[in-house]
Amino acid sequence: MTRLFLDTTDASLNLIGEGHCIRSPGLAYLDAGGLVFGDAAFAQLKQSPLAVRSDFWSQLGTTPLNTGFGEARHTADLVYEHMKALLNNAPEQRALCIIAPGNMQQSQIELLLGILGSLSIDVTAVIDRALLAHPATRGSGLNLSLQWRQLIVSEIKVDAAEMSVTKVTELSGLGYLDLLEMCLENCADLCVEQTRFDPRRSAASEQQLLSAIPSLLATLGDKTEVPLDIGSTTFKVTRSSFESVARRISAAIDLTQGHISADETLSLFPGIGLDSVATSDSISNNAQGVLNSRSEGEALSRITRCALTTVTTDTTDTSAVPAGEIVSETIIETNDAKGTLAANQSPSADDPTTEPPTHLLIDGIAYRIGVEPSATEGFGVVKSQGLAYIEDSFRKEITVLSVSGSHDTLPTGSRLYRSDGKEAMLIFVET
Repeated sequence: MTRLFLDTTDASLNLIGEGHCIRSPGLAYLDAGGLVFGDAAFAQLKQSPLAVRSDFWSQLGTTPLNTGFGEARHTADLVYEHMKALLNNAPEQRALCIIAPGNMQQSQIELLLGILGSLSIDVTAVIDRALLAHPATRGSGLNLSLQWRQLIVSEIKVDAAEMSVTKVTELSGLGYLDLLEMCLENCADLCVEQTRFDPRRSAASEQQLLSAIPSLLATLGDKTEVPLDIGSTTFKVTRSSFESVARRISAAIDLTQGHISADETLSLFPGIGLDSVATSDSISNNAQGVLNSRSEGEALSRITRCALTTVTTDTTDTSAVPAGEIVSETIIETNDAKGTLAANQSPSADDPTTEPPTHLLIDGIAYRIGVEPSATEGFGVVKSQGLAYIEDSFRKEITVLSVSGSHDTLPTGSRLYRSDGKEAMLIFVET
């Protein structure tokens, strides 16, 4: 079976497999023909701002949307459609490892597992992204990861035996879109200063400038200035105009906390002063190292820390990161750790060590689980020999949102999602 890795950082979702990487930014655009995702949606941010959503991955859930967005009832519908579009170009037989940012809540992971299950994807592991993006050989420090609307700062602790994430902080206002907006304003001011033309006067020229900034950042590198064409207007963009953006990030982070690692997207902004940059290849290679160290048939759990066994790092210079390195491989062994990464995350109710479920909680009312599915209000939950499961005729209508549960086995704490939008949870009621 072909193994895939899904990096769920929404500023640049990556579906990585052998010899290929499908990139699709977590943006959705609603036009007359329906939903489009990724770069096609990015191209409409200034042209049709009300028809573009950039929050549906970070706010993954089943709460009804305040405003209509096509046929999508909630952000989970948008994530489902985005994943379906991504997987259209992936191999047919698929085992997938989720690479999750530290601020992704347990309930969101469970919902994503349900979405992938409905797309016939077998999820083999969930691994914290910062563990894969920070080089263990460099010791403790910070890992920085850009999402559309926030910067995720993960504090990494490395000792002689273990590597772990001790704290995860969201810095709002320093997401990728925020940084691009700062760059756009600086570039537009330079254009006005040099040509008297303001690209912000029309949505078309403003979009053209915004779309040019990512490639402009990659081109700038160590250059002092580069030319930029907006329609028939040409002006020069200076490196110093982007360094002011980097100073906003540096001012919000304690850069004295050891080794500073980051993803490729953030490394393109000049002047931040990173020590190492993780590529999509290095992250997937490290994830492969985690999976290689796991026993076959091991229970699915969220991997939040790892024991260090063998570490090999191949470093190369990169113009985007002076005196830094690209992390290519770090072999780590899982510790079977299950629990929280950050202080603001709650332990999952889905814990296979608890008592088996006795009731199904729906809208605050507990319904006893028996041998007939009619008692569980259309969710089809039945119980046999102490084990709860979903009766066959109901399975197409029910998505199981659980790290360790499935249609065949439902531990206490498992959440169920019915196709009409109704939710339920399996609970244990002591008698």
